[in-house]
Amino acid sequence: MQGIAVQIDNGFGSLGSRFPFGCIRRAIIFGRVPPVEIQRAGGIQQQIGGVEGRRGGIRACFREALPDMYASGCDFSYLYPFSTAYYRKFGYENCVQKYGWTVDLSLLNPPKEGGSFRLAEKGCPMTAEIRALDAIWESHYNMMVLHGDEDYDWTRKCDPAVKQDFTYVCFDTAGKPNAYTTFRLANEPDGRNLVCSRFCFADKGGFEELMRLYKSLSSDHRFVKFSTPADPAMQYFMPEWSLGAVSWSVQSAGMVRAVNVESVLKKARYIGSGSICVAVQDGQIPENNDSFTVTFADGRAVSVARGGEADVVMTAPTFSALITGIGDFAEARAAFPGLEVRKENPCLSQVFFRKPLMIADYF
Repeated sequence: MQGIAVQIDNGFGSLGSRFPFGCIRRAIIFGRVPPVEIQRAGGIQQQIGGVEGRRGGIRACFREALPDMYASGCDFSYLYPFSTAYYRKFGYENCVQKYGWTVDLSLLNPPKEGGSFRLAEKGCPMTAEIRALDAIWESHYNMMVLHGDEDYDWTRKCDPAVKQDFTYVCFDTAGKPNAYTTFRLANEPDGRNLVCSRFCFADKGGFEELMRLYKSLSSDHRFVKFSTPADPAMQYFMPEWSLGAVSWSVQSAGMVRAVNVESVLKKARYIGSGSICVAVQDGQIPENNDSFTVTFADGRAVSVARGGEADVVMTAPTFSALITGIGDFAEARAAFPGLEVRKENPCLSQVFFRKPLMIADYF
């Protein structure tokens, strides 16, 4: 397997693209400050070709793949499961969540004045503008894929008249790109709708420009549907939520697994300075079955040593989810299975804390 570069800040991420079982690709791991480290990650398809129906087939794949990922220097693996309970047996845990929006176009009332939007098509793919917008999310959200040139072939193949996929790039009044979207027209049980496969914006102004675009298409369509990061503050982008104007639902977006606990702890972002000892129980990767004493200062690991009396014991799935930033430690200890606090240590909340999460790519 080939290696991948992943940048680290205050969280970790993995994969999200169309690659076969066991392959690895580039991804980014970051948080709210500039990324500073490099990490490797492994990805697994949602369906593992040819083995789903065989008894023990998937288990055999993981028995081979996980130690191979560890030996190859991978720190994480990410997958889209057919069953969360099943893949939890192999050390994976729910990670990124998204908000799925449904907006009634007849009740949508965006600002009347704004910038502009342009359709991407042959001869005018606007690849640079789209890449610039992706880079904003890549530098902010844990788990976002660090896209390379090969990931933008789709922009150069835009042909809306033939493919009936429509990509628009939005610009502010100064002509700077501030959002883009790709959608298709879909006849669904609730109406003729705009269903988005891509939705990215730089700021509130970009979001509003997308709403102006969708409103311009409201005469022929009932709803627009899109996904955003699960950020509650984004609800305030929309002035009207009553009368069915807007609804959103929480969408699960894959599971994560720490492949190399020691390496993950060395590269993690922490809050301030302190020290903890965490013990991990891992049924698939024996190298992770140990306690790890972490000393950190100014948000970075100073040392990670094996051994020590554990402040907390976690199963591999629980450790994987918490170190990626799915929630604060106080919330986790009240809800997570496979977590036992053996010694109260306030520094635990400086190691396991909520981080911004989003993954926009699929295998």
